[in-house]
Amino acid sequence: MASILNVTELDFDQIKKNLKAYLKNQDGFTDYDFDGAGLNILLDVFATNTHYSALNAHYALNEAFLDSAQIRGNVVTRAKSLGYIPRSTLSPRATVSMTVNAASVASPPETLTLKRGSKFTSLVDNEEYTFVNLNETTVSLVSNKYVFTDVELIQGVIKKTEYTVNNIVPNQKFQLNDTDADTSTLIVKVKANDNAFNEETYSVYSDISKVYSDSKVYWLQQNANEYYEIYFGDGATGVKPVTGYVVTIEYIYGNGTDANGANLFTFAGSFEGVDGSTNSIITVSAAAAGQLKETLESIRFNAPLKFAAQNRAVTSDDYKAIIKSGFPNAGSIAVWGGELNNTPDFGNVYISITPINNYVLSDAEKTEIYDLLKTKTVPTITSIILDQDPTYITVDVDVRYNPNLTGKTNAEIVTAITQTIADYSNETLSTFDGVFRHSQVTRIIDITDPSIISSTVRPTMYKNAFVYESDAIALSAGKSNSFILEYPAQFFQSKDPDDMIINSDTSPFTYDGQICYIGDTKIDGSTNTRNVVIYRKGSTSNLILKVVGELNFDKQTISLSGFTPDAGAGTGTYAGVNLNISVIPNSLDIAPSKNQLVGIVTKFSSFTATVDKIATSGQAGAISYTTTPRLK
Repeated sequence: MASILNVTELDFDQIKKNLKAYLKNQDGFTDYDFDGAGLNILLDVFATNTHYSALNAHYALNEAFLDSAQIRGNVVTRAKSLGYIPRSTLSPRATVSMTVNAASVASPPETLTLKRGSKFTSLVDNEEYTFVNLNETTVSLVSNKYVFTDVELIQGVIKKTEYTVNNIVPNQKFQLNDTDADTSTLIVKVKANDNAFNEETYSVYSDISKVYSDSKVYWLQQNANEYYEIYFGDGATGVKPVTGYVVTIEYIYGNGTDANGANLFTFAGSFEGVDGSTNSIITVSAAAAGQLKETLESIRFNAPLKFAAQNRAVTSDDYKAIIKSGFPNAGSIAVWGGELNNTPDFGNVYISITPINNYVLSDAEKTEIYDLLKTKTVPTITSIILDQDPTYITVDVDVRYNPNLTGKTNAEIVTAITQTIADYSNETLSTFDGVFRHSQVTRIIDITDPSIISSTVRPTMYKNAFVYESDAIALSAGKSNSFILEYPAQFFQSKDPDDMIINSDTSPFTYDGQICYIGDTKIDGSTNTRNVVIYRKGSTSNLILKVVGELNFDKQTISLSGFTPDAGAGTGTYAGVNLNISVIPNSLDIAPSKNQLVGIVTKFSSFTATVDKIATSGQAGAISYTTTPRLK
């Protein structure tokens, strides 16, 4: 019998059992019936109260830690102790060029100003969204037209809030009025009083080494109620506005992701002095990069990384954490040391980023990242930002299926498989660590439809090289006619050295008046390299016209230089030809490294669905049954 009450249980039934055992062992309750109505109810009450208390203590302890907290306010508070500010909602941004035609205006002004906050509208899924421009722009009249180029628009409206400083209130905070405010657009100004015209703009705190007693900075944080708020320095670390000063806060409040994709814009504002004018708008880049506020799981993941980085860039994770927190448009990030390049480059750190709102970073965005890292890197280390290096994968897919197990036609099964592969590429292969895993691909194909019995997938990888019709044209475009194409997997080598490794059949071009292709030939005495050549196909053999590069098995590279196609060889408006140079990987898995990205191109892939004869005819079907070969 229990003489001491067991208080370690959390389960209701076990708590009640412990209470009953304890009371039965007491002299005053020797003859009591603990299953009787009265005492049973009392025991239920005691057990319930104890159960609630235990749960409350358990929940309270969980909320004290970043990994286990479930309430957003607690997660935000834990992240704050690590120096991390959760990312706010981001409004979609677009770039347009607008021409105002003043030909019908009697006396048009010499200049025209597009004021900050001018309204534009756009329809997305039949829903109208308001966009505004963030920066005021003034242009001159030229040929009766005002041309505003590269105007950045952001979805939402400008909201403005004013507060009066009262230093009697300890640690006074100034709160933004919307939980979905876009803090990347935040502008904070301070003036002496309501009637003052001169305002001083404060910048957000980023580096303690740059903050002095006269530094006009503010700190940003998110409170437990999910509102962002700002506060100022104490007079020693940052300027402390005096009592009575007026703080003005402006920010964009938008609809998050809803307006992503907007690409047709209408000017909904007006200009002074040009009544009767007309305007036309050309979209330079559609609205993109709209995001919802950072999720709990994202905060849990990023906050420790930011804390570990300690606002300095030493390891690759440090670089990623700093870029993620300081550059909201960053999607996937790859960072590696120059010593890992094919040609080692010591003293440099290479960075590649997939932006959310575009395929490659603009020059202005690269400059922004360089400035972000400038004071956080080791002085002897140079940061170099590279664009992504895409490698495209085509797949030859052959599935065997039992028509008795499905109502779909052959064509419908092929369509379903094609969509499965496209989804896999978009969801799995869109980041720098997105590995094409052959077993995963066959598995998702096999479960696409219950009738599919087996699948064979043969991948091929290819890269693009745009060759201009002359070196002068390439130079004028800021490009080169020399290429080093680095592939993410080793090349498959046939046992016959006369077999070509390279295939460019999808991109023939004219050279020396003949239809030609890129291929390769053996180099006597070398097992590591082959010549890259231009050749013409013949009825019995290929005619080699010129050596234009080298294939290197160890480095997984194909180099091209020293040739230009004939004028007019390309199609479209480009003065050149786009070469698709494909090779078969030696492995069925394809793993990108450094700044490489891989993706499946279903348009150039092959999908075949064949009735499995053994599944439908049994042993009789095995007589004429054929399997899919490993290579085409």
